[in-house]
Amino acid sequence: MLTETTGRTAQDLTAELESWQGVDWVSVWDGPPQGGSPEFREWCERYGWVPETFDRQLNVTTRSGGSWTFFDVLGGQWSPVQSLTHCPWELLADTAAENGEVLSAAGETWPVYLKAAEAVLGAPTWSGSWDAEDFPEPPVSSYWPDREGRLESREPYRFAYWKPTGGVPGAPYVVLSQSVASYTWTADLAGGSSISVDVYAPSEILGARR
Repeated sequence: MLTETTGRTAQDLTAELESWQGVDWVSVWDGPPQGGSPEFREWCERYGWVPETFDRQLNVTTRSGGSWTFFDVLGGQWSPVQSLTHCPWELLADTAAENGEVLSAAGETWPVYLKAAEAVLGAPTWSGSWDAEDFPEPPVSSYWPDREGRLESREPYRFAYWKPTGGVPGAPYVVLSQSVASYTWTADLAGGSSISVDVYAPSEILGARR
């Protein structure tokens, strides 16, 4: 039996992305104040975020009910922030015999979630699959795997990204990607697939902090 673990829908992804419209991205990249402080609560409440955890990475739940993880530049320090991630879809097989169904479901699901993202972000700067000849190299190495790593692992399996919006200070790169666990192509272990949204600080923000 295939199991979708997030309980979310493509419509939920649209709502999540809409909730980030109008965010003060410079404040996001600066990161939160000390956890548990009045300033921290004010920082979260500004956008209706409810903190879930206080160890290493900060996790928050948004007004739309999605869970996002903040990753800081230094690792475990909370700020400054370099990226955020959200998983709107994950499908797992119970047995290896279901791996073909996982791949079929992944193929059917990707265009639905891409369309949901486009409803908010517009047409992507680029979209395609892992083996596309014109697959773009990342503007910053940490954004997504380079050609060598991608061709070796088939990750990301499917991919779309949006360049920052002009005129918005600190506006991020937004990446929608689908991964497929390597053993999904085998008959040995139960596989799975997931779709994630990754939001990256622009290169000028990252460069200023190195």
